[in-house]
Amino acid sequence: MLSKIHHPRSDSDNLSSFQESVETAVETFYKAVGEQKSIKHFFFGITLEKIFENMKFHGDFVVLKPEKYYRDTISQTAPSALQVTPNQFEDIYNCLREILKAQRFLKKQIPKVASYIIENIEETRALIADSEPNVLRSHEVSNEAICAMFNKTRAEARIDQHNDVFIPSGFDYPFWTRVNPKTNEIIFGAQAFPVSSSVKSSQIQEISEQANSKLGNFMMEVDTRTKHGPILFSLHKIKYSDVVPKRMLIRAAREFSSAFETAVSLDKYNYLKSALN
Repeated sequence: MLSKIHHPRSDSDNLSSFQESVETAVETFYKAVGEQKSIKHFFFGITLEKIFENMKFHGDFVVLKPEKYYRDTISQTAPSALQVTPNQFEDIYNCLREILKAQRFLKKQIPKVASYIIENIEETRALIADSEPNVLRSHEVSNEAICAMFNKTRAEARIDQHNDVFIPSGFDYPFWTRVNPKTNEIIFGAQAFPVSSSVKSSQIQEISEQANSKLGNFMMEVDTRTKHGPILFSLHKIKYSDVVPKRMLIRAAREFSSAFETAVSLDKYNYLKSALN
């Protein structure tokens, strides 16, 4: 995700330097919170080294949100038993934003970097509190394991005829997931089809452009090469290395599905039909 936040006009000339700047900010933030009696328990039992380790392995599981999200106060993502009070969380978030500001991150970068840092830290806090590991090791990652994980969330998931994981219900919009073990990628995909052969690609293109302008987090595209005619689709790839954090993967899937549902809702002339129809 950091590659999508980084901007060449920032003080860090390249992505590697930008990542170092983010780590410096995290270290400063960790120390600053530890010096405040009212919020220092936020990092109870967590070392800075563990945060950096999890950021390395989990960073790609944090996905960009719609721009509106960054204009509001961000949400806590840790399980409810671990959440601090709203006032404490606001103090923690404001502390981080002030540190990013002092370290000369660009104004438009700060909300996204802050959200990225907080979400990684929240998952670190949650993993330490888990009674059993809530991750998949790299050798355990498969379509079958992902399918079982989705089914445990009370969604409906199954392996389809293409050996992909299809999730028709339990999320805002049906989507499929595929594991590519050669590239260590987990791929989300969603599609909406034209209601008839009279639907033009330009009409679907207009929907995709409106969606991309409104959302700004997942790219909506049009494929005109299918037997169905022009379809609206989106793909999102997440790289994994040592582990796949289950909570973060499910959250990314929910955000992807929600974004595609929002895109389809912009179809005011009903040119499209769901993947289930």
